[in-house]
Amino acid sequence: RYIIISIVSILVLIIGVSTSYFIAKITGEGKRISLKVGELSIIFTDTQEIEANNIDLNWSYSKEFTVKNESKDIYYYNIIIENLYNDFVTDNLKYKINSSDGYDMEDYEPVPKGTGEENITLAEGIEINDGVTHTYTIEFKYFEDPVNDQSDDMEKHFSGKLNITKGEKKEPILVSNFSEKMKKQYSETAETQRNDFDSTHTDPGVYYEDGDFIESSITGAATPLKKNVYYYTGSVQNNWVSFAGFYWRIIRTNEDGSLRLLYGGPEADKGNSTNQYIGSTRTYNGTYNNTRYVGFKYGSASSLSNNRQNTENSPILGPDGDTNETGSSVTLNGWYNTNIKPTYDSYISKTAVYCNDRGTSSYNATSTMYYAAYERLKSNKRPSYKCGVKVSSSNTYEGLYDGTQAEEDKFSGVNDNAKLTNPIGLITADEIVYAGGKYGTSLSSPYAYYYNNADGTKSATGTNWWWTMSPCYADIDGWALVFYVRGSSSPGYLGSNPVHNASAVRPVVSLKSCVLLSDSTGTTDDPFVVQTISEGCALANN
Repeated sequence: RYIIISIVSILVLIIGVSTSYFIAKITGEGKRISLKVGELSIIFTDTQEIEANNIDLNWSYSKEFTVKNESKDIYYYNIIIENLYNDFVTDNLKYKINSSDGYDMEDYEPVPKGTGEENITLAEGIEINDGVTHTYTIEFKYFEDPVNDQSDDMEKHFSGKLNITKGEKKEPILVSNFSEKMKKQYSETAETQRNDFDSTHTDPGVYYEDGDFIESSITGAATPLKKNVYYYTGSVQNNWVSFAGFYWRIIRTNEDGSLRLLYGGPEADKGNSTNQYIGSTRTYNGTYNNTRYVGFKYGSASSLSNNRQNTENSPILGPDGDTNETGSSVTLNGWYNTNIKPTYDSYISKTAVYCNDRGTSSYNATSTMYYAAYERLKSNKRPSYKCGVKVSSSNTYEGLYDGTQAEEDKFSGVNDNAKLTNPIGLITADEIVYAGGKYGTSLSSPYAYYYNNADGTKSATGTNWWWTMSPCYADIDGWALVFYVRGSSSPGYLGSNPVHNASAVRPVVSLKSCVLLSDSTGTTDDPFVVQTISEGCALANN
């Protein structure tokens, strides 16, 4: 198979050293072309033109250049592609920036799509000290896909201008302001509120939910509540965080201003693992024949109010003082006490709510009874961030189940009615739908981020199913069921699972609103890194 393609890209480097750009004077010819701008110089060691025909599979082309700072000051610069045109259908045309002293990428990334009008930043805020030279090789490569058809890429075109522009020193991002970063990443969707949840969602983006139905107050929250909650959806690949020796994926901003994270495996794996769970065969509850066993914590039987007494921990949560972190029997408390509590507990929000929504239109322990999330996601197809909200089939919010929002279902580190010794939970079924899933439906490629790993095509949990913390229903035979997500056998399928079945566990934690993150691109090569916490932030609840 061959892909016939014409690539003509004249690469002219321009670097800014003030708020306006200087015009670079090009000198030299042949194999060595130099650009001198103020106190900075850029030297190509090859011709500037890229021109190729009859590109076959695994074709590659590279460009080498250096950036030297001849001033007596520190500079910051960006590497961008100007007027990018790329109408390839697949993501098999990729690039990689290599440098031992400047910006360096661990792996190839897809060349962004463009129509010839966009300017795409490949790297930003690169610091270069006075007298220092950064040496670069940028490689473009077309990869063979052994599984999927690549014929749609025939006769497609890629061109643009590789520019260097003036950069700015990257300042850390305050978690409470992280929605602004999300909106910059996906400006084309970030001011949109999704209303259609009747199908899976694969296009990467950021959407918001209006604060009108967010809790008006959260016990113990010290910072103002956010008007809107912003969340990632679809096949995003720039929501990675490095924290506590692990990689995580950002789910959304929280009502208390914190940032909700989904476990993504050990930091050394850089999101590439297909074992992004802490235990593969953990039951939600070993006993299944009573409605109380859908509880993250629960009480006695016979009534919904008794179920919500929250006097006992579910087996998936485990004993408060548990430190068991071995094999398939690991609990959330055991994992937290071993990996987070000794060093990083002060980074975690104590006011973030983990919703175990046991609301129901009518409680009945002797016949099939559906919980709130089932009615929202199966019947009315409209998720919610409010723990206990009821929605109609026309996507309008009708109020709360049982006439009030049950504090007993809003688990956190400060809620006396639903108190967690360790502020850790699981993702909710509603959050799976916000992220791109749909009840009773598998995903199609490109997959929504909650399902895949850094590769973008593989299941983050392999073939393993994994738990949410949303009750689904209790049937007439006395079986209690909770929502779960399937692995590679049915990509990202959201369904219901009896609580005594064994599935994998993916922890969810929330970073305090006062925590700082590095200003990064959010990819696995350049994740948002949690910065050292301040004394004041360490003492705050959120």
